[in-house]
Amino acid sequence: MSLKLKYFTVEEAESLLPKISDVLRSALETKIRIELKIEEWRKFHGKLSDAEEALYRGQVDFLAASLEKQLAIVTELGAIPKDLESGLIDFPARVNDREGYLCWKLEEPSITHWHGLTEGFGGRKPLKDEEKK
Repeated sequence: MSLKLKYFTVEEAESLLPKISDVLRSALETKIRIELKIEEWRKFHGKLSDAEEALYRGQVDFLAASLEKQLAIVTELGAIPKDLESGLIDFPARVNDREGYLCWKLEEPSITHWHGLTEGFGGRKPLKDEEKK
């Protein structure tokens, strides 16, 4: 199966923000649950039976699979999760006839920035009104 790269307009990307926001918040909760489960396991490691160790591993594996599925939802929408902790998402786009990414972070009300293919978050530039079309 080959995936075709979709270029987003600002309007198309912003229409996905409610869904992506929900998925990212859920993924962050799952990540926290994984971290807490691992912390709990470390606290008791060495004092647990083989069955209890296996139970912890199974729980962490289940949560990790859930997290992967959550992030896959974002990818299936055509967006690219960049940093879960900060809720950073890129949307492939063409801005001023250049390939790049519309750049958005969880809790930002709209997409206001973009960056080139190799610039990353540090190279974010504000979108001008004429670039938002």
